[in-house]
Amino acid sequence: MIDFNKWKDFKTNPPFKELPYSKRNWGNKQHSLCSFYGKLKPAISHHLVDTFSSFGDSVLDCFSGSGTIPFEASLNGRKSFGMDINPISIVLSKAKVKNQTAIGCTNILEQLKEYIEIETLNEILLTNAKTFGYNKSLEEYYHPRTLLEICLAREFFRNYVNKDSNYYYILSSLLHILHGNRPYALSRRSHSITPYSPTGEFEYKSLIEKLYEKMSRSFLEVKSKDFVEGEVYEQDVLSNWNEDINNLDAIITSPPFFDSTRFYLVHWLRSWFLGWEKNDFDLNKVNFIGEKQKKNFELYNSIYSQSKERLNNGGVLVFHLGKSKKKDMGFELAKLAKPYFKNIELFDEDVTLLEKHGIKDKGTVSSHQYLVMY
Repeated sequence: MIDFNKWKDFKTNPPFKELPYSKRNWGNKQHSLCSFYGKLKPAISHHLVDTFSSFGDSVLDCFSGSGTIPFEASLNGRKSFGMDINPISIVLSKAKVKNQTAIGCTNILEQLKEYIEIETLNEILLTNAKTFGYNKSLEEYYHPRTLLEICLAREFFRNYVNKDSNYYYILSSLLHILHGNRPYALSRRSHSITPYSPTGEFEYKSLIEKLYEKMSRSFLEVKSKDFVEGEVYEQDVLSNWNEDINNLDAIITSPPFFDSTRFYLVHWLRSWFLGWEKNDFDLNKVNFIGEKQKKNFELYNSIYSQSKERLNNGGVLVFHLGKSKKKDMGFELAKLAKPYFKNIELFDEDVTLLEKHGIKDKGTVSSHQYLVMY
C-alpha cells in the first residue's frame, strides 16, 4: 500500500538527503558486508520500502544485487524476497536476509583454517588460477603464498555441503577482502569495487587473519528488533518465478541501467572465486538483462506480466532507473507498462553531482528515475 503523503515528501524533499540518512555510512553495518558496483544506497532503499509498503507486508526485489532492498525490508518487519541471476548477488543477499549464529560462523571459520593448513592443491588448478584474469592475471594480484590460500579457500567453499546462513555470511566477508586499497585487502593495492590493475609491493597476507578482521567489524551485528528472515532465489527474472514468490504487496527493484558497466564482468575476480572459469564469462553474459536490454526493452513485458500476477490487489511495482543521453529508461518503460497498470507515475532526480567513490568512469547517467506503477 502506497503512503501517498510520504511519496509526496519523497519527491519534494527527498528524506535520504537529510541527516541522519545522508551520512555515507548510514544504516546497519551489514550493508557493508561486501562492496558491490551499482549498489543502491541503503538510505534510498529504506525510504522506498517505507513509502511503498507497510509493516508485515511482503516485498520482492527481482534484481536483488547486493541485497540492499530485501535487507531493508527484512529489517523493517516485512517478509522479503530476492531474486537474481548473478551468483555473487545470491551470496550477499542470503547473508543479509538470514540470521547467523556465533557458533555456526566460528565452526566454519575453524574448518576453513584447518583445510588451508592440511590440504594440498592440484598443480593444474594452481597454474590455471595464476594465468586467469582480465585486466591482469591473478598472480599479479597476490603474493604466491596468499594466492595459494585463496585457491584452497575457493575449493573449500565450492565443495562445502551445508550452505546455510553462516556459510553465506563468511563467504560474503571473504569476497569483500579479495581485492581493495585498504590494509584488510588480500591483494596488492587495487580497488574495493572494480578490480583495477594492482600496484605496489607483493606482500604475504594471511587469508584467515584478514577474514577474521573483516568479520569482527560487522560480526553478528544486531539486525533489528523487527527483523524478519527473507528468501532469495537464484534465477533468471525472465523465466517463471518461483511459485513461493506470491501474494506480494510491493515489488521494489532497480534494474540494470541501460548503459551501465557490464555486471557479468565488473566483479570478475569474485565470480572466479565462486567457480566461474573463462568459458562461463563467455556463456553467461548473454543471459544478463543489462546485455539483453541493449537490443530492446520488450523483454520487460515478461517482468510486468509476472509482477501483475504476483501482486495483491492494491500492490505496487516500483523501478529505480537511470536516465542518460543514450536512453530515457523511465519514459520507455512507462510506455510498456500501460497495458498492465492503470496508474503510472515517473519522477526524475538529478544526480550529476553524486560522488564517484574513486571510480574513474561511472557512466553517463544524469538522473535517477522512480517509476511507480499500480
